Amino acid sequence: MAESRRHEPGDLLGVYRELGDVPDRHRLRAFAEAYEGRDAWHEWYEARVLPECHSEHGLKEAERHERRWKAHMDGRRHHALATPADVDDYCGALLDAYSESSVAKYFRRVASFYGYLVCSTGHPHVYSPVLMAAAADGPASEAWGCER
Repeated sequence: MAESRRHEPGDLLGVYRELGDVPDRHRLRAFAEAYEGRDAWHEWYEARVLPECHSEHGLKEAERHERRWKAHMDGRRHHALATPADVDDYCGALLDAYSESSVAKYFRRVASFYGYLVCSTGHPHVYSPVLMAAAADGPASEAWGCER
């Protein structure tokens, strides 16, 4: 019998369940220098979004999501090196400003971006701050629920 699709973020986490479990050498902040001047979002966009999106509306929506995430991360750290707290703050702002369906779209886009980073050999990501935030109690957990 095939295993059913997992729907809880805690079920999707790997070895590292929360940021405190991650050794310093694997924390995303350790890779800040390697990401200076690098647009990881654009890399993901070209590799995953463009090939899968077949409408002008979808591409414009993806660009809005990009602008919002990068604006949120501006002044914090590189957009590919978020902490679970960054994700929670982002989700809190979304929940204050948008309907549940819009929150779900913005949240899914960032979750997809980090999923790509974790699975890509071109990035050092061994954990997803999005999943860590969604597995804890807080705005990201609420945003995760919006997409169900």
